[in-house]
Amino acid sequence: MQVTVAVASDISEADEIQARLSEAGIASSLEPAEGADPGPVGDGPCRVLVLAAHAESALDVLANADEEDEGEAW
Repeated sequence: MQVTVAVASDISEADEIQARLSEAGIASSLEPAEGADPGPVGDGPCRVLVLAAHAESALDVLANADEEDEGEAW
């Protein structure tokens, strides 16, 4: 089962989040966010998903990244 660990405002932000997770060895996928057009992820908001077993680690990675970026929240 996959769970949402972040909601990105656009595909560029989602790619950055996925890159941080990948650097930590955590695989992720994207899907359109609630209210976004269904189907493939376009340039609108999207959810970043990881396996439930990796959710805590992914959240730690993103929290640390957020601290490094000072104020840029996902």
